[in-house]
Amino acid sequence: MKTLRWGSVLVLALWLLATAGDAFARRSGGSFSGRGGFRSAPSRSPSGSQRPSSGGGSNVVIMPGFGWGMGYGMGGSGFGGFGGVGSLVVLGMLGLTGFYVYRSFRKAANRGQGYQGAYDSSYSDSDVRPERAYLYKLQLGLGRSARSLQNRLAEFAEVGDTASESGLASLLGQTALELSRSKDSIRYINVSADGPMPLAQGESRLNALALTERSRFEVERVRGADGKVRKTSEVLPESAEVLEFIVVTVIIATRQPIGTWKTVTDHTQIEPVLTALGAVGPAELLGLEVIWTPADPGDSLTESDILTSYPDLKSV
Repeated sequence: MKTLRWGSVLVLALWLLATAGDAFARRSGGSFSGRGGFRSAPSRSPSGSQRPSSGGGSNVVIMPGFGWGMGYGMGGSGFGGFGGVGSLVVLGMLGLTGFYVYRSFRKAANRGQGYQGAYDSSYSDSDVRPERAYLYKLQLGLGRSARSLQNRLAEFAEVGDTASESGLASLLGQTALELSRSKDSIRYINVSADGPMPLAQGESRLNALALTERSRFEVERVRGADGKVRKTSEVLPESAEVLEFIVVTVIIATRQPIGTWKTVTDHTQIEPVLTALGAVGPAELLGLEVIWTPADPGDSLTESDILTSYPDLKSV
């Protein structure tokens, strides 16, 4: 009897796993992306933002020489200058010169150490080296009243220019605009920021974040990336659940920090974040990834799915 009971539990567990797997297999999604900014990023700092060298320029103070030969012939006795007083003055000048040179070397050495850790706002814009990347992620859970986003984002993926920086910036602006129009439907949100970091690390982390989000659905209905479009016509069975939510994820890498980016704790703080996204221009954008799920109108995403699959999303 006990064996039979455990057998029933095992069968029930396998059935639940099969059902959960079937529900996951039905989930569809879409995405578009580009990494053009990483390809065209300069490998060296422009001349205007280079660190001053320790061997010259304004770092070394050159003091003029002073002649003290003021001799007076006085009955065969000659004074060759100010004597000991003149020597003290010269030594004082040399000491002052040495102090300024030492301070200049220290300043150049400290600046040459570069940046480590988080962005330090005490530095000016010219101090932010162009071979650094800043990474930002915005994830939204929108109610089904925003289901028109499915078609709009699919259209961006199919016809948008993902091969150029200007095209990516335009797609980012259009996406931010569509999300702003649907901001009243936003029920969950999560924002994060990281950087500065080396370009190679920034691109790797962007790719990793994108892969994590794209792996949440089984079928990628449309994928526009680096000027190419891939679509699938695979037919999925309609879900027995109703469509309650759409999750949209925007990940960007920029050359400069977005100063207005901050954690969102209530609904009134959403608009500034979307505005900051839309304001990123081609010269600032290194890479973009926009991902949404579900993509099919017959697919579903329930509040239970939000809570279990997207634990970082917070209710607003």
